[in-house]
Amino acid sequence: MKKISLIIASLAITATSFAQNIGGENPNRLIITNTAGNYSGYVIDHTDNISFATVEGEVKATVSVSDVALDKIKLSVTRSEACEGFRIAIIPNTIAGQLTDDVIAIGYLKRDASEIYYQDFTDAELTGIDLDADSEYAIYTIAVDRYGVEASTDKTVIKTPAPEIVGDPKVTAEVIDRQLKSFKIKFTPNDDVTAYYCVAGEKGTMQSQYEMFGPMFGFSNFNQMIMSWGIRNEGVQEKEWKDFAPNSEYEVYVVSLDINGNPAPYQVFEVSTLALGGDGEATVTITLGDYKLTNWNDEQLPSQFITFTPNDQASCFRVGVYKAEIYDEKADEIKAELCTDPMMPTAYWFFYETLTTDYQINPNVDAVAIAAAKNGNNEWGEVTELRFTTPAEVQGAASVKKIGSKIMSRAIAEKKNPVHRAGYIPMLQKRLNITVK
Repeated sequence: MKKISLIIASLAITATSFAQNIGGENPNRLIITNTAGNYSGYVIDHTDNISFATVEGEVKATVSVSDVALDKIKLSVTRSEACEGFRIAIIPNTIAGQLTDDVIAIGYLKRDASEIYYQDFTDAELTGIDLDADSEYAIYTIAVDRYGVEASTDKTVIKTPAPEIVGDPKVTAEVIDRQLKSFKIKFTPNDDVTAYYCVAGEKGTMQSQYEMFGPMFGFSNFNQMIMSWGIRNEGVQEKEWKDFAPNSEYEVYVVSLDINGNPAPYQVFEVSTLALGGDGEATVTITLGDYKLTNWNDEQLPSQFITFTPNDQASCFRVGVYKAEIYDEKADEIKAELCTDPMMPTAYWFFYETLTTDYQINPNVDAVAIAAAKNGNNEWGEVTELRFTTPAEVQGAASVKKIGSKIMSRAIAEKKNPVHRAGYIPMLQKRLNITVK
């Protein structure tokens, strides 16, 4: 549907805040900024009059829906006494969840909303639309007052009819192998399945993934998300998922297609990786390695190599390195953040085996390396601290320039874009370029 596609594309355009910075004693621009941070500006010499007005009563156009089809909707709209007219817009409900107030909603919707209607509707037919089956949409009205000001919105959520499925397309799933970081499943479709899609992720996270990435990808239902992120299969297949976490539960979502290519309701299969760690206290040993010049963005800079070694009770661990002056100022806060789980699936948040990596630290700098681990019962152990001072000189370096107050790490800061591989739900990236031994 053209209108919906335009709305989805425009979601990437976020509100831009305007910092008022009027220079001089004689400003020549009039700037009006709304509560969402969007602004409009005028040349003062081109402005004839600035006035204020009062509109008594609520300006609202209440919308209700009596029937829903994929190509038309029967609806009624009733204006309040102070409402002169209204516009109509339809968007996937995943996007509607991001429009948290009237100002944000009006700014987003009005670019692709309908023309202004100046009369109430009773069981009117809205046509010229092409909605996805078995999906939720939000129908908005934008109420306009007698001055042409778009004053408020009203919304109702609809669910489109599910497609008619031929037969009962389903697959059976058999777990045929489980390892610390991987598992393999054999899928067997029944005779009603022409093809099927499968995607895996941490147990209990798919709904939050849908809510977060649905607006970005333009999903209007769960099946779309599974098919978009999943691997397409035909016939009996064995699929293996790798690079998962030990001692963790996962869900595999499957959508099967009937003979007409319509997706049946999705299926969910649970599987877990093998356990790592024990019941005792999980600890991490920190050992200093070489201090030498290494390549940092095509520049040779001094690096302190550090090895982090978990004990046999550890199921996973986290690490960090700080200048001593920074660490000592906020030690409790830093240690508390270290011993946390990610709010959503995040690559490289935890480590599982002994790892060695280097940190760019200038000579003669006091620093602190820290690490903490969880045992097999998901219990955090004590934070290990190792204080050290880098050598006064680096072999082969005539001089070392100052690089700022922070220690650079091969662990790159979290990225905004999700890491996505077919068959896996997206994951935010927390750390990269770690050398694991």
